[in-house]
Amino acid sequence: MEKDEIVIGEILSGAKKLFGKHGLKKTTMEEIATAAGKGKSTLYYYFPSKNEIFEAVVEDEMKNVVKRIREAVNTSLTAKDKLKAFLKSQITSIIGFNSFREVLFDDMVESMRMLICIKTQYEQIQIDMIREILLGGSQSGEFKEMTVERMNKMSFIIVTFFRGLHFPLTKDLAELQTNEYFDEMIDILIEGIGNSIGGKRLD
Repeated sequence: MEKDEIVIGEILSGAKKLFGKHGLKKTTMEEIATAAGKGKSTLYYYFPSKNEIFEAVVEDEMKNVVKRIREAVNTSLTAKDKLKAFLKSQITSIIGFNSFREVLFDDMVESMRMLICIKTQYEQIQIDMIREILLGGSQSGEFKEMTVERMNKMSFIIVTFFRGLHFPLTKDLAELQTNEYFDEMIDILIEGIGNSIGGKRLD
């Protein structure tokens, strides 16, 4: 690993802890420099502003989430198990990201202006991953054949469905980690009302 990558990693690690504890607005560059064990001049060399550090922290976290989801999906054999792995890995990541996630909502107006591009990229990555799973399931015969248009629609619907778990009514997120919940959710998608996958055409 290059020296610059190591320094940036240390800065982001220190900044993430502070953002998670105090939020974006209340965290200062001086505090970030102290938490990272760096001088302020070093901090400004890599990041001209606090907002750029915040964006980098969120982008780094999103990349880590995507990496964990991909690894989980790739180790599963059937399309149905891949969907379960996608869901379970996503929920686990949400739980681990919970304190920082609360900060994002606290600073919603300011942070979302900065992060809309990252959010859009992350959502598109999820849609592409689900499309790959649907294509594999269709090719293996596990799912019925779907047109490209329908597969695109189903990918969007499934990601939207999973995203609802980011705001789970009164249910504790930790309770959603059980296989019972994953089985039920995926069964609803695959075999539930209206046979969402492979049943009534959406196109």
